[in-house]
Amino acid sequence: MRGMKKFLVTVFFFSIVGSVSAEWIWTKKASLPYGKRDRAVGFSIGGFGFIGTGMDSVNMVLNDFWKYDTLTNSWSQVASLPGMPRRDAASFVIGNFAYVGIGIADSSSFGNTLNDFYRYDPVNNHWDSIAHFQSVSGFGVYKAASTAVNGKGYVFGGRDFGYNSYECYCYDPVANSWSAIANFPWFDGRSGGVAFAMNSKCYICCGEDENYYYNDLWEFDPALNTWTQKENFPGTSRIAPVAFTINNTAFVGTGTDGGYKRDFWSYDANSNSWNYVNMFDGDARRSAVAFSIGNSAYLSCGKAATGTKKDLWRMTWHQPFAENVDAEFYSLNNFSVYPNVISRGGEIHLTGISNHQDEILEVYDIKGKLLTTISSPKEIVQLNFTSSGEYFLRLKKSSTYSLTQKILVW
Repeated sequence: MRGMKKFLVTVFFFSIVGSVSAEWIWTKKASLPYGKRDRAVGFSIGGFGFIGTGMDSVNMVLNDFWKYDTLTNSWSQVASLPGMPRRDAASFVIGNFAYVGIGIADSSSFGNTLNDFYRYDPVNNHWDSIAHFQSVSGFGVYKAASTAVNGKGYVFGGRDFGYNSYECYCYDPVANSWSAIANFPWFDGRSGGVAFAMNSKCYICCGEDENYYYNDLWEFDPALNTWTQKENFPGTSRIAPVAFTINNTAFVGTGTDGGYKRDFWSYDANSNSWNYVNMFDGDARRSAVAFSIGNSAYLSCGKAATGTKKDLWRMTWHQPFAENVDAEFYSLNNFSVYPNVISRGGEIHLTGISNHQDEILEVYDIKGKLLTTISSPKEIVQLNFTSSGEYFLRLKKSSTYSLTQKILVW
């Protein structure tokens, strides 16, 4: 689907399934100790996170790498990537090894595109050179999307010599070789998007060609070597977002559509559907890095309106309200809210209310502060908010049973 023209604002429609009381929240952690950077790579192996390469706040291209320990909330420097410093590299993890390569060795688009690739062994803190990336042109690319699935690594699109590529490649670590796979199904190519893997498939989201930003989502099936378009990402068309997966759910957020973004959305491949998640609590940014460890995700670095960043944030599951719902109340009150994205003075429609005198609708802010109480709410409720953000609507009955839905106010 053609997206917004670069640096123009897109008008869009949200279709969001409301979530119940539990939610994903962001917590600030220890910042990267050296080198504010954007256009870096990040990955996790063995319960540790790793961030490296990229470009610092004075446009120096980097090759250093850092390891994050979630237990001690601390960073330590590890072996630097061999070869030339680079930005907009590709990375993926296969088994107990990480693979990093390609990219561009200059802060400008006129630098050398690189085709070297390396394997990192975190146990021995050592890099080994592997087969060079082999494109049809014989050169490397930068700003490609990359991921791994079923023991193989994949690099999709990217940019080379001023043009966006639609070529895609697969790396086999057993044979230590690259092979071409089906081209990305967009004749103008694609760069600046993100990739993730679930259910033995690869997914490519967002990015740009020569004229437009996009919010489309494509599924690549390695077994059939075919592409299928899926449900579009619900946010604005954008480049340079991040993506990660937790428990077979993908999350995509941040980036730029001409302005820096901080919204996050989750994708369920089984239902081919997106849900709104939250707003990132740090500065809106593009070209950040993200990785997941266990049931949490971590986001760091990137470029914001306030400059290049090195802060680190963790996203975890949190339940601000304890629901107390018996079977009869739930069956009679399948509470839902529509729409669940409204303006500050918006009107909402409630389903599942019974108009009993003992029903109460409470409105909370994202921190759990009670803002207002509405006794015996009707099917249509007018709400007025002083600021944009996320809010909770909690339906209570006789102060004994409750159900909660989340809305976004813009």
